[in-house]
Amino acid sequence: MSNLNLLMLLVCLAGVMTLTTIFCLTPLAKRIGLVDKPGGRKKHLGNIPLTGGISIFTVLSAFAVFTGYFNNDWKWVLGVASILIIIGLIDDLWDIRPLYKLGAQILATILLMLSTGDYIQTIAYLPGGTPANVAELGYLLTLLAVVGLINAFNMMDGIDGLAAMQAILSIILTFISLYIFGGNYAGDIFVILLLGALIGFLVANLSILPKTKVFLGDAGSMLLGFCVAWILISNTQNHGGEGLPPSMALWIVAVPVTDTLALSVRRMLLRRSPFSPDRKHLHHICLRLGLSPQQSLIMICTFSLIIYLIGISAYLLFGEIVSIVLFFVMIGLYFIMIKKIWRISSLFRRLIY
Repeated sequence: MSNLNLLMLLVCLAGVMTLTTIFCLTPLAKRIGLVDKPGGRKKHLGNIPLTGGISIFTVLSAFAVFTGYFNNDWKWVLGVASILIIIGLIDDLWDIRPLYKLGAQILATILLMLSTGDYIQTIAYLPGGTPANVAELGYLLTLLAVVGLINAFNMMDGIDGLAAMQAILSIILTFISLYIFGGNYAGDIFVILLLGALIGFLVANLSILPKTKVFLGDAGSMLLGFCVAWILISNTQNHGGEGLPPSMALWIVAVPVTDTLALSVRRMLLRRSPFSPDRKHLHHICLRLGLSPQQSLIMICTFSLIIYLIGISAYLLFGEIVSIVLFFVMIGLYFIMIKKIWRISSLFRRLIY
């Protein structure tokens, strides 16, 4: 069997196993109250099981335990991620304070840095190929990056399929970037299985099969953010300049990072918690413009691809430093936009409708 056929088989197997796990966990979830109930900002119909994340984690863990596909680093990723799964399940059941979740995220990140030895050491490559190393400051940067991305995926999980599709796009765009830059994918089997599990989850989440609808839950969205963060770190660091350029990691997850960072800064300027909910996330904006949840999903994913193309074009044409500067300019422009978003959306609706 060729490598490509094996990878396709693993994608299909992980997807089917995830769907099967979802089906098996649904009665238990309803019995113990692990469901999302409609009301307030939640507009879905009926009580939806919050078992998507635990199903993905269960499938990945089964491969880690019963096969030899994962090296020790990726086994550590899953082992440490169990902290996030546990705290996420507790939150899904009883709504704990954000500070407790933040503490679990910090603990998980520190444990993984210590166990794998991986962290952000190089933030860019200067003209001539000289690495801009950050030494011990890299531990703090890694902590901020991983915790930030965990919360970015958690906050993006507002409409069906969005967080999972952002994770799938992150995986695919990392593959594409490494092909362009001639690098090797770190943790390829882990990533392939994660991709398959996400596809299986989407089949249920988007109701492609009847009576299978589930949500990721906080456990699932935190798991995705954690895994995507470590996929990007493992593919941008410790490669001697032969892996993914560090700035490309920013562009691969540009939409969730920009949306979360801009809104968190805005909330803090208003003397509110950066974790406080509001209706100014990108998916809320799309809904405000009159798009359906499905149209919003397509719009945001398309926007993610466009932003990635802008980022990689800037890198190839002008180099890494310009690419990084442009990324933060984009965040600034997005911050300005959300301050006036309701005026902009009202004007847009009048023009279109």
